[in-house]
Amino acid sequence: MRLTTERILFYLFCILSASPLLFSHYPPMVDIPQHAAVIATLNNLALPDFPYHDLYYLDWMRPYLGGYLILWGVSQFLPILLAVKLLIAAAVIAIPITASRLRAHFGGDVGWDWLLLPISYGMAFQWGFFNFIIGAPIVLLFLLSAFKFSETPSLRTGIWLTFFAHSLLLIHLLVAAFGCGLAFLYVIARKSQWKQKILTGLPFISPLPVVIIYLFVWVSSSGLASGEGSWDLSIYRPFQFLSSAVGLPANNSNAAIGFLFFALPFLLGARLTNSRPRQAVFVAYLLWMMFGPNYILGTFFTYNRFALFGIPMLFLVISKPSSTTRSEKYDTLLRSLLFILPVTLIIFYCFRFSSFDDESKGYRDIETKMQPHKRVLGLIYNNQSPVFGNLPTYMHFASWYQAEHSGVTDFSFSQFGLLVRYKPDAAVAIPRGGFSWRPDSFDWNLHKGWLYDYFVVRNEGDISSHIFRTAECPVKYVTHSGSWWLYETELGDANDPRSCAAKRIAENQLK
Repeated sequence: MRLTTERILFYLFCILSASPLLFSHYPPMVDIPQHAAVIATLNNLALPDFPYHDLYYLDWMRPYLGGYLILWGVSQFLPILLAVKLLIAAAVIAIPITASRLRAHFGGDVGWDWLLLPISYGMAFQWGFFNFIIGAPIVLLFLLSAFKFSETPSLRTGIWLTFFAHSLLLIHLLVAAFGCGLAFLYVIARKSQWKQKILTGLPFISPLPVVIIYLFVWVSSSGLASGEGSWDLSIYRPFQFLSSAVGLPANNSNAAIGFLFFALPFLLGARLTNSRPRQAVFVAYLLWMMFGPNYILGTFFTYNRFALFGIPMLFLVISKPSSTTRSEKYDTLLRSLLFILPVTLIIFYCFRFSSFDDESKGYRDIETKMQPHKRVLGLIYNNQSPVFGNLPTYMHFASWYQAEHSGVTDFSFSQFGLLVRYKPDAAVAIPRGGFSWRPDSFDWNLHKGWLYDYFVVRNEGDISSHIFRTAECPVKYVTHSGSWWLYETELGDANDPRSCAAKRIAENQLK
């Protein structure tokens, strides 16, 4: 009965672990506004009166379709913002639940599960890697199924896992590589005949030809995001890993908290397993986190996002002690920390999200002054949020206008490999790479400022005289709230060939 009560409490707190999302109108996640804009635009393209049909086409040969299709389905019944928050909350809840099943399979202490509550809020969450976050609990279930299959193979399960492995490709290529790679390694490390190893490992390498063909087509069609990135090897990686593994920004004090999370099972007597397959999987994961690339195939923060799997991977290589010599008082103290530490972090996240809501209120204020179906250029000079460790949380915030008001916002992820893409001849002059980081590079003529109805600026002061110094038509101040400023282009008479309205019509006719 005690165990049942404890599990009920654990599942209840898994649900409560998503409560920080209730404290902020917009999720404090860097890329999330862009992902919401993709699906909102997909919905708008089905409407005959959507004014921007000529800008877009649908490209189904892109990665990350699985999470988008789930979001598209939910958005048929809920507003896009609510749909996004609901799915993120579902992932936040599902990640510790699925990871706890992985722990249970390998015989770990049920009390360790409490350490899983905050792991969803790490680097992948903070940067808003939507499809990766949706894929995280799915790949944990895949690994659990793969490990069970490796231990007791059967043809029926092997066929099912083959389909499961291919379905991971629809969610995220990195998620698929992570799941299939570790599952195959687990098979190879087991003591059995090589013929048996290859047959058992076939479901996990079967997606490889598809991946090779897809990558060739994808790269050759320039479907990559623009930019240059480094490998980013650093002696600080262990500190970054420990911090992000428990959902905190990287610094020394947060790394100490992360270290305590990893140390608690050992302080409670956990033993390292002598299972070679489990050791191989954990070592491979650790090597990836310490030496994997930061940038590959147009994708930034490659290794970093996998920090959320740190504690679940730890559970693979530890087993609960068969006996204990610790005092009852010491054991009670440590077990109370298993509960107190993660729950305290969730409460801390609630306060942070609430502070972010106050901080971002200015955007909601100016958005109320914007008409729907307009074109917007975001010039986010100050993209950082002090609440979230100076992450560029506001970099893509203006895309919430596109997501919620059936308009168009640049800079846009539609300029590279996503489901909804700009046509090659679309009237878009914002460069693919770097502009969102360098709004000060905006030039009225080079970037065709007359295409935009509104300019959303984030800066501590009014710098419109600098931004629009070469504007060929009037740009008027509309309103500002906090560090958010809204300006509107006065297009003039379309019958006047010198007006911006005439230039916009001409620009659209040239495509």
